[in-house]
Amino acid sequence: MNYGFFVAFIVFTFWGLVPIFYKQLDTLDAFVVMSHRIIWSVIFLAVFLIIIGQFKKALSELKSLKMAFNLFLCGALISGDWGLYIYMIQKNLILETSLGYFISPLFGILFARVFLKEKMSKLGVISIVLVLYSCLHEVFTLGSLPILSITLALLVNFYTIIRKKVYVSSIYGFFLETLLIAPFALIYLFYIPRTLAHFDIDYLGLLLALSGLVTLLPMLGFNYATQKLSLTLLSYMQYICPIISFLVAIFLYNEPINQDKLISFIIIFIAVALSIYDNVFKKGLKNG
Repeated sequence: MNYGFFVAFIVFTFWGLVPIFYKQLDTLDAFVVMSHRIIWSVIFLAVFLIIIGQFKKALSELKSLKMAFNLFLCGALISGDWGLYIYMIQKNLILETSLGYFISPLFGILFARVFLKEKMSKLGVISIVLVLYSCLHEVFTLGSLPILSITLALLVNFYTIIRKKVYVSSIYGFFLETLLIAPFALIYLFYIPRTLAHFDIDYLGLLLALSGLVTLLPMLGFNYATQKLSLTLLSYMQYICPIISFLVAIFLYNEPINQDKLISFIIIFIAVALSIYDNVFKKGLKNG
């Protein structure tokens, strides 16, 4: 049995269901939730690294000011992604988060071409054109561009581009980038009124603390899966997450999806299908 595949499936399914968790915190400001998530993630990660005897080694990875700056940028970008994601969940925009994570890998193809000078196949170009067309379709039919979805995708991909420049293992890197941004989260929580910062020991306080585990546990599972599966397979398994979020938005929270919005999603599904065919099945046939 390929345990890597099983773990990856559980992780992406879990991430798809995460909006249900953050819905329980929608009475709190999204930036308060984000700040607690950062702080508790650092705490749980530090405890984990101490338990496995890797805490000092993780800190020793900060070898230069340039590395620290890049990790800080990564922390800022991923925190921005978290904050926007939580905000969108609280504002009943889970469908928009799903759209953002559907187009994120396709934006990744474009970023790889622009920033890393990687070649783009014909089907890759068609996929990107379809994504752009779906955005234009929303502009002309709904009168607005899916700015939040696009921003979500851009934050993830800018994070990925900068993270590639930092040669630190994923667990150490995740700990350090979160650690470097944590002081700003603490300053924010101590700056705002205590009643808003919510340091209370109650149900919401427990959920805020658990947000650290909600962040850490799937990350550990994801790191395990990366060691057992090819990156190609792992990249396309990530679509499990937005598919589940899409279903959660419609069937659990009854988010409205009109005909024009549905058409945009269908166009994105076609672009994703072409990209999967191009990068998985077509290359598999050539290798076979």
